Amino acid sequence: MSENFDKLTSAYIYYGFAFLLLWEWLRPLQDFTETGNTVVFVLFIGLSFLFISVKARWYIGALVKIFYILFVQHLLFFEGSFFSPAWIGLFIGDISNNAALMMEANWMEISSPFRTLLFFVLLWLLVYLINYWIIFQKRIMFFFIITIVYVTVLDTFTEYDASFAIVRIVVIGFVLIGLLYLERIKILERIKRERYMTIKWVLPLSALIGCAVLVGILSPKAEPQWPDPVPYLTAYGGSEGGPNGTVNKIGYGPNDEQLGGAFVADDTPVFTAVAEDRHYWRVETKDLYTGKGWDVSDSEAESVQMDPENITISSTVEGVDTVPLTASVEIDDQYRYDHVIYPAGIKSVTLPRDSALDVNPLTELMTPRLAENRGNFSPGSYVAAYEFPDFKIDELRKVSSNNGVPEDIRARFTQLPEELPQRVRDLALELTSGNDNYYDKAKSIETYLGGSQFTYETTDVAVPRGEEDYVDQFLFETFKGYCDNFSTSMIVLLRAADIPARWVKGYSDGAFIQNLGGNQKEYKITNNNAHSWVEVYFSGIGWVPFEPTKSFTNPYDFTFNLDSQERAETETPEQSQPEKEPVTEENNTPQSSSSNSSSWPFSIQIGSTAFYLILIAAVMIAFTLYKTRLRWMPYLILYTYKHRKDEKVYGDAYVALLKQLERYGLKRHEGQTLRDYARYVDSFFDVRDMTKLTASYEKSLYRGDNSKEEWIKSKELWENLIKKISS
Repeated sequence: MSENFDKLTSAYIYYGFAFLLLWEWLRPLQDFTETGNTVVFVLFIGLSFLFISVKARWYIGALVKIFYILFVQHLLFFEGSFFSPAWIGLFIGDISNNAALMMEANWMEISSPFRTLLFFVLLWLLVYLINYWIIFQKRIMFFFIITIVYVTVLDTFTEYDASFAIVRIVVIGFVLIGLLYLERIKILERIKRERYMTIKWVLPLSALIGCAVLVGILSPKAEPQWPDPVPYLTAYGGSEGGPNGTVNKIGYGPNDEQLGGAFVADDTPVFTAVAEDRHYWRVETKDLYTGKGWDVSDSEAESVQMDPENITISSTVEGVDTVPLTASVEIDDQYRYDHVIYPAGIKSVTLPRDSALDVNPLTELMTPRLAENRGNFSPGSYVAAYEFPDFKIDELRKVSSNNGVPEDIRARFTQLPEELPQRVRDLALELTSGNDNYYDKAKSIETYLGGSQFTYETTDVAVPRGEEDYVDQFLFETFKGYCDNFSTSMIVLLRAADIPARWVKGYSDGAFIQNLGGNQKEYKITNNNAHSWVEVYFSGIGWVPFEPTKSFTNPYDFTFNLDSQERAETETPEQSQPEKEPVTEENNTPQSSSSNSSSWPFSIQIGSTAFYLILIAAVMIAFTLYKTRLRWMPYLILYTYKHRKDEKVYGDAYVALLKQLERYGLKRHEGQTLRDYARYVDSFFDVRDMTKLTASYEKSLYRGDNSKEEWIKSKELWENLIKKISS
């Protein structure tokens, strides 16, 4: 008993420390990637280690984990009821589409649900790999080393601060290495287990590691001996020259008449923001493509004064789903410009002074102006209220023409220079001819620019000379550039397909700094986050953002409207166009209609009390079934084998009996023969059934006697033993 207790204690300790070590891979993701809700991944690896530690059957663990993955996929990316079959169809379709993208090596276009699915699969495999290292190899050094390398690289090349992470990893790793070293010594030296041996080993080991870590933390530390490698690596090769033959620093600038040329990184702060969601930050838009860069179609347009508390420009029309949010912005004192930096869907800006906003009607550039026209000023700190859009893909796909688009928008945002090379127009038609709506056409162009033939590059970037066109040069000659190249090229291709699109300048979402409680997160935005992207005009919806630049991901929400899809699937042609009946006293009362009912008898929304009650009940039922498996599983085994009459039934049934006896607690020891084990089982139950059954089984197995006939003779003995296990 003490040996089993020691083994069980060791296993729980090993898996506990392995879980903590793998958790360190997930901690940084929310800081420097688009990965949110990392808690769902932490829960998944915890669940995986739990099933391994309790030695649950593989199919039970697999079913629970698959259910968990589907639940998280629906929770994060789909709407409607979890029990609706509509979202499963969309999910399977998304897997099929992304599998095709993977075959084409088009990694940048893989959707968020599919990336999440792949990440779950990766974690699943990692847990089993770690289990192999711990249980069979008794070593974890390799995983420990690559964990340290992973965290130190993130600390060097991203905003993630790994100071405490390194300490945690060292403590966890050293304890786990020490424990596994003990296991190897036991095996090599054939040391018998003593009661609480693992605990006795852990206590002095923990004390030694704790002292070493404490000394390391308290000891004085020298300053870094090497300079920060990031600026050097980023600027390497920058002598190629920008538009004026020099290397420029990245950052916002108002003049975009000549695009192209190299730049180097610049981490000068621009502003800090506190917001609930990651999103891009706008400064201005431009509409006139010149063949070399961007300009404004009417440079003489006068600014319009607006009340900061009632900003009337809008990126979407009424009826589009939005979420009201606020963000606090603090512009750095050294920032050179006076404009407001704001999110899409801006509704109001609370400025620190009594002022108005000068808003350019063409570029949507906003500049605060003091009362009585006493000049512009830097906005400093302010609070922006905005409506964050949620775009429905099925609604976007309904737009297939410019019907309903205001004429001034169509004229301004489909403009192209007459000198645009014909091969650019031909490419646009080639990319969009296979689609019948604006959304799929835009995605087709976005996918093309994310292909392997294009490269994100900041140093060796060409500048169009003479009659060269900026987009033509990128699409057909250089194939490398940064956000300006990708965004401008997508807009020109869209306009060549007669789809209104505009160029937007501003900043990307920045680097995560810290959680401030609740849903509030602080972000730091520097000149390195200067960015440009694409907005496409959809009739009845408004301006919709797209992100063609490689290594960038669109931060806005695109979801499927499951309610409308379910109605479309359940609605028949007769129901979609019902005949109108005259209203009389008899039919004036509303009648129930099958067209208004769901194909499911119930609908439960995520987050409701009923949903959580059902979820808790499902977990409790699953737990109860697992704990009582010795009572109900024998009857399932009886039903499975009782009526089989094939030649293999005897072998399968006997193996099933051995497994069930092991679950019952009658484990067969290593080197123990079947006959010895049968006598052990019979002595436990005080019968002779197992010995007789084993003799019959060996006769069938080794003597080549008819297995089917032996099974018929001995089936009653087998049934008696199965029933005893369940009693």
